[in-house]
Amino acid sequence: FNDHSIEHKIAFLGNPNVGKSSLFNVLTGSHQHIGNWPGKTVERKEGHFILSDEYFSLVDLPGAYSLSARSEEEVITRDFIVEEKPDLICVIADATRLERTLFIALQAMELTDNVAIIINMKDIAEKECIDIDVGLLEEKLGVPVLYVCAYEDESIIRIKKFIYDSLHTKKYLFNPAMIVYSQKIEYMIQNISNQIKDREILREYPTRWVAFRILEGDQIVKDELAKEYDLADIEKKIEKQVKDDRFDPAVEISKRKYNALHQMVYSAVSGYEDFKETISDRIDKALLHKFWGYPILIAIFAAFFLITFYASSPIITGVDWIFVQFSSWVLTSLESINSPAFLNSLLVNGVIAGVAAVLLFLPIIFIFYALIAILEDSGYLARSAYLMDKVMGKFGMQGSAFLSLIMGFGCNVAGVMATRTIKNKRERTTMIIANSFIPCAARLGVIAFLTGIFFQPWLAAIIMLLLYGVSISLVLLTGLLFRLFYAHDDPLPLILELPEYRRPRFRSVMNLTWEKTGIFLKKAGAFIFVASLVIWFLSNVPYVKPTENTVLLYVGMSPVIVTKISIAEFLGRGLEVITIPLFGFSWKMVVPLIFGIPAKEVIISALSILYPGGITRVLWTIPQVISFLLFQLTYAPCFATIAVIKSETRSWKLTAIGFFYPLIVTSILTVIVFQIFSAIM
Repeated sequence: FNDHSIEHKIAFLGNPNVGKSSLFNVLTGSHQHIGNWPGKTVERKEGHFILSDEYFSLVDLPGAYSLSARSEEEVITRDFIVEEKPDLICVIADATRLERTLFIALQAMELTDNVAIIINMKDIAEKECIDIDVGLLEEKLGVPVLYVCAYEDESIIRIKKFIYDSLHTKKYLFNPAMIVYSQKIEYMIQNISNQIKDREILREYPTRWVAFRILEGDQIVKDELAKEYDLADIEKKIEKQVKDDRFDPAVEISKRKYNALHQMVYSAVSGYEDFKETISDRIDKALLHKFWGYPILIAIFAAFFLITFYASSPIITGVDWIFVQFSSWVLTSLESINSPAFLNSLLVNGVIAGVAAVLLFLPIIFIFYALIAILEDSGYLARSAYLMDKVMGKFGMQGSAFLSLIMGFGCNVAGVMATRTIKNKRERTTMIIANSFIPCAARLGVIAFLTGIFFQPWLAAIIMLLLYGVSISLVLLTGLLFRLFYAHDDPLPLILELPEYRRPRFRSVMNLTWEKTGIFLKKAGAFIFVASLVIWFLSNVPYVKPTENTVLLYVGMSPVIVTKISIAEFLGRGLEVITIPLFGFSWKMVVPLIFGIPAKEVIISALSILYPGGITRVLWTIPQVISFLLFQLTYAPCFATIAVIKSETRSWKLTAIGFFYPLIVTSILTVIVFQIFSAIM
């Protein structure tokens, strides 16, 4: 809803990695809404800007290489153009890959006249001595063209004005280039057009475009047309023509489009060589090498986690020290005015501890997402998927699954949603379930917290890397199990376009980092605070009735009468019968793990409340520490992840597997590890 009388709907269309989303972000800023396309698992991103008191609603369409509807993204994109009829379609192209990234523009111009082209990556093109005659290219294509760099401040103003002018002035004349095909193709197009005229489908699609789609074998269009027309006659004629003339219409049409586009681009661009070796190509000879590429990949991600740990550790220590001093001051102040002990404990161990638990996570979350943004913006993240494709293929997964794993290291919710890029159903289901084995930033916080107490920094970093190695091994094992027992379907090859390497942009990195950190605060901040109060309540309110002073508990197999205990202690001690001999967990270790099931961020808060004097080496043994770290690493997905698994799979069965499978596997593994460490230490 908006208060402006004039509203325009603008669609952003383009290939992946052309900077489409970056342009969308700089135009809309914080005025964005992210959801899903109806009935789909593909993300829908909308935003707006206001210019001259007019409201411009922008939709960032899924990245697609064509409008041929061979993938879910392509179907969504094409349906949006046809059904919602945007006032303007802005096709985003890459100046360094102009010929390839403009192909979708030609397809869009066959669907509608309302097309404008924004050529991005001007800064990189200029470094490569590529010069584009925008006026000539505009003349050849017959639609408005703008040449910009998404990261320049003046580009925001220029793009908004370009969109405004494209809709309002006669400066731009929309006369999209019409490609002339061979006589055979034109004859077949005309013949099909005559046979399908006056059909219902032509109310939505141009006749010539429908004829092209039939020739190219578009099953969606053919199925729609078959509802009111028997296509058998048309298909027989096409088959006869193909057999007699020995040619494939789909190949012929694509070839003619590329040839026409080639002529347009090369007449308007100088310094452009489609196959010249670039700086990125030379770098890739090392980073994508069949032997050296993997050690480099391991080194980069090892550095990634080490930086996260080392950079966040002193900040966390500082924040913790501030809250310890503040808590001490508050407690002293309250005691000086004879405040009730119950209230003192609530404020210090409940409220202040809850706020501290939230803030202790922020350094890790912020640094993690900043490093992810740097890897993505530099172009290396896509290459990591390419490298991992061969390795993960042996375990029944694509290299694109690696990207969902990386996102899972930040948050399992994001990791599960990132599986939308995986086209194969079995592989996607595998990764949705396996993502629960990936330790999110909250679990990383627990690792940093405990290893910082019990181990030297260098040893803490090694332990962290070993734990992450365990989690990835469990993911690969899951892939192997699903490959053996899950119904097989045809594997799809990994199609991935590697973007050019570039220096990460500070604004782009910060935008993504603040966005992800903000999501964490909104999602987890309030929950952690409330959970801290609940944990304090359960840890301080006695289990027995006010009229009773004792309660009977079993420690091992022996009954013991103890004095009044809290609800949390009663629950934890009840489970000690199992957890102490198998896992080495005392009740104060069990309770945080139970509270951590809804949200792992609560674990540190619970430990802080249950150990108000701090955890020390006297209270925990090394086998207990290792056992606790391993168990909390992968034992169960949080409630938010469970909800997303249900949403993405639409299956209660798979949702249950997503919860109990990692819990069972982790329990077995932890018992084995604890028994081994207890025996040798």
